[in-house]
Amino acid sequence: MLLRIAALVPAIVADRGPRDQPRPRSEACGTPIVPSGWISLRFCAVVPYARQAASFPGATVPRLPRSSTDRALDRHSLPRYVRSRGTILKIIALFALVGAGVYLRGSPWSSWNRFQELSLGVAVAVYVAAVVRGRLRDAFMVVASVGLGLTVAEAYALVVSAPAIEINAPGYSVLRSIVGWGPGQPGVYRARKLDGRSGSVIYDVGYTIDADRNRQVISAPMGPTVAFFGDSMTFGQGVPDADTLPQAFADATGYRWHVLNLAFPGYGPQQFLRALETDVFRDLLTEPRLFVLLTAPWHAERSSCLSDFGADGPRYVLVDGMPRYEGTCRGNWPVRLRPLWTRTAMYSMFFEPVFGGARSVDIDLFVSILVRAGQLARGKYGVPTLILYWPDEAYTRRAGVTEAQIMGRLREGGLVVIDARLDPKDFPGQELEIPGDGHPTGVANRARALLVRDALAGMTR
Repeated sequence: MLLRIAALVPAIVADRGPRDQPRPRSEACGTPIVPSGWISLRFCAVVPYARQAASFPGATVPRLPRSSTDRALDRHSLPRYVRSRGTILKIIALFALVGAGVYLRGSPWSSWNRFQELSLGVAVAVYVAAVVRGRLRDAFMVVASVGLGLTVAEAYALVVSAPAIEINAPGYSVLRSIVGWGPGQPGVYRARKLDGRSGSVIYDVGYTIDADRNRQVISAPMGPTVAFFGDSMTFGQGVPDADTLPQAFADATGYRWHVLNLAFPGYGPQQFLRALETDVFRDLLTEPRLFVLLTAPWHAERSSCLSDFGADGPRYVLVDGMPRYEGTCRGNWPVRLRPLWTRTAMYSMFFEPVFGGARSVDIDLFVSILVRAGQLARGKYGVPTLILYWPDEAYTRRAGVTEAQIMGRLREGGLVVIDARLDPKDFPGQELEIPGDGHPTGVANRARALLVRDALAGMTR
């Protein structure tokens, strides 16, 4: 042992000269290996003395580690960090989840979107559970299990119900101020609807949008105006331009009126009222004679912001029995969160028939909006408002009211109300609703156009 220590002592060289004095270099290494102020440990200098020490009987010298090129490695070099295969897989999975989320956000809406979103949510929960540890991991495993159950339920509801597939041309419906949405530019927009189970065509039509971004009506170019407000039933979803309700009225009256179709799918009474409050159609209503609105009690869901597709529409609340404008439906957080649940197939199949629909307070708001719109129509434009009311007794019964009560309150508010129900027995062999869709056919629109014609004739006598 003493011989080994004696062999290593000459390796420690004291440099007591000035700092700028050149230090002796080892011929084997050329430079000091570990400089440390005035004293340097010359690692390479150890080698010759170690060899001398090794010459003594029983003495051994440990070998320095060597590289693949048989060169001694510096004992101060750090090993290179290599990521494990599991870490690489986690990074790849994270990028895949982010990419899937970006794709879903940018893809057009379809009935399978909620299933895809639920599936992505389950995948995220599983990923987090694989990364974290402890109780947090257990919590995310529970979330993943619940999400998997909802995903299976949504898939079952989609397969059983097989919702129809709607395909509309780009630009057909875009965001618009005041009313929320509407046609983007003039032109002809193709719209198709396919059966979700068989893929057969339910309708395949073109909607002609005029220069004012309303659906085209061939009528008198100028003169006294009859304006139709409303939703897809008035707009004429699923039927060609010649079979819409406003066009049928223009045909039935011999083109003596200037007829406007100001309706669009998804609209409700709130769009009618907001348009009159803001005079958005003032330039078109130069000589108004009558405003017409085709509505039904389930429009109360739209006027109360309960419909998931109406987030950009106007929102009203009752204040002292009068509807007051409160911005858009999207500005109300409960309204923004509700579609996360209601816009699923399992909600439509299992819960909506029991818990869905409007309440009595929603019917109150619905009626007050229509009455207020009628008051503005008379006060601002000097015209009456005709309500084509399409009753739904089963729906109103769940809301705790009757059809007679609703129509009576509308008449008391100064509106002209006509029962828009049609008896199929009066139209043998003819469809009143588009099969597989439910919107009125050209036959139904022409029948209701006669009701409007007769009512207008009675007003002008």
